[in-house]
Amino acid sequence: MTIYKITAVPSHFMELFNSYYDYEYQNGEYVSDKHYEALKAEVEHFNSNVSKAVTIKIEKV
Repeated sequence: MTIYKITAVPSHFMELFNSYYDYEYQNGEYVSDKHYEALKAEVEHFNSNVSKAVTIKIEKV
């Protein structure tokens, strides 16, 4: 199993991301590979269309 970590820079963008998708992720939270593909698409959408910059990252640990 692969583990990923979701982070926001600056950290207040995690609150915006959670609000946008009705999630409850904490900044720096670990995510299993089971949720990675869907979450990756949402992160890319959020960065492109909401924050207009790379504010949320999901990276392999």
